[in-house]
Amino acid sequence: MVSKTLRVFYQLIPSALGKIGILWVQKNAAPLIMHIMLPQKDIPITKTINKKYPDALEQSHKKLKKLCLQIQNFLEGSPVSFSLELIDMTQCYDFQKKVLLETWQVPRGKVICYGRLADRILAPGAARAVGSALARNPFPLIIPCHRVVKSTGYLGNFGGGPEMKRFLLQMEGVPSNTSG
Repeated sequence: MVSKTLRVFYQLIPSALGKIGILWVQKNAAPLIMHIMLPQKDIPITKTINKKYPDALEQSHKKLKKLCLQIQNFLEGSPVSFSLELIDMTQCYDFQKKVLLETWQVPRGKVICYGRLADRILAPGAARAVGSALARNPFPLIIPCHRVVKSTGYLGNFGGGPEMKRFLLQMEGVPSNTSG
């Protein structure tokens, strides 16, 4: 887990959805991503960042440049393979790590239901627990929790809101027969 004594920085990425915040700490000369914050309707991203990380400083890092470009390209509809290299998974509890790593493997243009994801991590019947783990996904877009839907075909929840989840899925070519 990231030490409480490490300085938290953030870098903003302009996108079609609004500004996205990448929160990171410096560890061994490399940035370690703690959180990716999606824009919220009618709330400036800096307000969201400052609420959770009041001492965070805005600063870019050259090693985050590739990721920032990948996120922008992804949101413009280009296929992108995100790496987990700079992601700090130590902040996640064990079950959540399993859920996030399995979700990371769901390919672009595909969806999986919460129950099936639970089966894949050998936790049959744990669909709600999977949903809870994804609700706390600190790395949306990189860990594509928007690709996980309810077994009924409804989209389910998403940190960026249902409109953003629908947008992301449609952008990836998922048929829009899923309801809100």
